[in-house]
Amino acid sequence: MKKWSLALILSMAILAGCGSNQSSAQTTESNVEVMDNRTETEKSGGSGSTVVDNRQKKETASSVTSKSVSDDDFEKTGYIYENSIGDSLYFYIVKNNSAATVEINGNATAYDSAGSVIGASQRDIDVLGPGETSLMVFYFDSVSGIDKVDCALSYGTSPYYKPVINNIRMERTINDKNLTIMATNDGDINAQFVEAYALFFDADNNVVEYSSKYVTDNDSEIKPGATLSAQLTTYKGFDHVECYLTGRSNGEASVATSDVSDSDFSVKEYSHENSIGDSMRFLIIKNNSEKTVGIDVNMTAYDASGNVIGADDGSIDVIGPGEESIATFYFDSVKDIDHVEYAMSYDTDPYYGSVLSDLEVVQNINDKNVVVTATNKGTEAAKFVEAYALFLDSSGNVVEYGSTYITDGDSEIKPGTTLSKQITVYEPFDTVEVYFTGRKGGF
Repeated sequence: MKKWSLALILSMAILAGCGSNQSSAQTTESNVEVMDNRTETEKSGGSGSTVVDNRQKKETASSVTSKSVSDDDFEKTGYIYENSIGDSLYFYIVKNNSAATVEINGNATAYDSAGSVIGASQRDIDVLGPGETSLMVFYFDSVSGIDKVDCALSYGTSPYYKPVINNIRMERTINDKNLTIMATNDGDINAQFVEAYALFFDADNNVVEYSSKYVTDNDSEIKPGATLSAQLTTYKGFDHVECYLTGRSNGEASVATSDVSDSDFSVKEYSHENSIGDSMRFLIIKNNSEKTVGIDVNMTAYDASGNVIGADDGSIDVIGPGEESIATFYFDSVKDIDHVEYAMSYDTDPYYGSVLSDLEVVQNINDKNVVVTATNKGTEAAKFVEAYALFLDSSGNVVEYGSTYITDGDSEIKPGTTLSKQITVYEPFDTVEVYFTGRKGGF
């Protein structure tokens, strides 16, 4: 995939399974790298603080169903977290020290301080290879005040799936408000349904917040040799962060191929930072090929020093030959983006049909808004048509943006129908550009 801008990725190596107990980096496994890009004021203790480790230690009350492995072959650590609405989660980290590839079933029982059972939950790890670390996230709905959790594990040594976690090389950057990861599949099989979990801790090793995100392409994979980025955001101050992956493979290997390439598309890029410190990127993509395609984009944001500070995914469901559409990217709590780097992948057999060429559009630009009128000149309903207005100053910079669906009560513009919507602006502007997304067919 072509990258539209280049940046030096500065990184240092730390604990894989993506874990780190201090803000400074330490080398423990070769496939994980870290860079702590936080400002000093955001480090709530740093490497000089005294850390009290109150994590629940290795569990022993586990049932073993396989003769090939025993419970002593697995390291296990648990973290209790209670959210703001009175639910509890138990993050149970498991490392496979055996020579066997296993699937793991876990049954967790929660107790209060009086020893009463107050909750139960069940989770699985589809596959875990020798030396790999992953996690189970047990969810206790409407359960609060958990004092301890007992987790019983059972193991199967003939899993249906192939392990992939050790194939994923991780580069991590710890920022003031997020952990941004870049995951590269160094293996020779597809890594499927890879999900990253970031656990944010205070100096006493309590989980203060967590975030999770799938790190996959439009096939729900990281293909061999491919790199994808993801941003895991926190809204609370933290001392250190640990990150763990789940994932599996059916053993197949594929390389992303397509009847189109980056050269078949022209791209314009716009940027915007709002008043609360969030950033956006807008890619205006024109399809110069003869193919109708769906487009997925993975984007990584960098500061002026080349540090990774955020990531997001964007997509266009369908875009036909000669059509132009927009993909949007939101970097939560990320500001001062210097440039972005992105890779686009294409589906030349999209589920939906293209509809933008069927729309006749009129724009009425006023002092405080643009009124967008769209008429469907086609023979099929145009579904989920959305208009995006970029309000620009005289230098072509986005001063404000807005969007609205232009649809009826069925989320459509029916053939021959004309609909109008207003997009309001609160900042002075010089010009406005309006772009559309939409589709036909499907649901």
